[in-house]
Formats: sequence, C-alpha cells, structure tokens
Amino acid sequence: RYIDWLITVPLQMVEFYFILAAVAVVSAGIFWRLMIGSLVMLVAGYLGEAGLVYAWLGFVVGMAGWAYILYEIFAGEAGRVSAESAPEAVQKSFGTMRLIVTVGWAIY
Repeated sequence: RYIDWLITVPLQMVEFYFILAAVAVVSAGIFWRLMIGSLVMLVAGYLGEAGLVYAWLGFVVGMAGWAYILYEIFAGEAGRVSAESAPEAVQKSFGTMRLIVTVGWAIY
C-alpha cells in the first residue's frame, strides 16, 4: 500500500503544479511545498503503522502533512494562483483535484 502511495501521491502533487505552470508563472516553491507535505504525510503514516513510532504520533504528524497540502491548494500560493491567474477550465480542473485530495483522502 505505501509503495503505491509513494508513487501516486507525489504524482498528484506534481499534477497540481503542472496545471498551474501551464497557464501562469509559478514558483518552484509550490512544487516543493506540495512534495514535502506529501512525503511527511506518507512517511509519518508508515512509521506509525509499522510501529517504529507511536501510532498516534505517526497519525498526528501525517495529518499535519495532509493539512499542509490542503492549506497550500486552498489558501496558499497554489490556491491563489489558481483563483487569480487561471482560466475557468483550469480552475475547474484544479477544483476537481482539490475535491479528490480532500474527500478521497479523507476516506482513508
């Protein structure tokens, strides 16, 4: 499960970046913030599940990584670029991906 997530989750973060980069000049910081948030979330979850740290600690740190991603795509620089610079079609795609990351990941 974590091997799959280690591939697919960062790819989703790359998609957020590339969608914005296709229509606006965006900083590399967006890419790195999304990537770091996803890696924190995944590594902490794995460490907690594997028993290498307390499960609750892995959960809390993993949730913090997810919250950071949500902040970035809703209220952070990525969200602002989408709202201010992207055409309507891009905003719709970006919004759909935000729902996937919010609702889809909440199911896990």
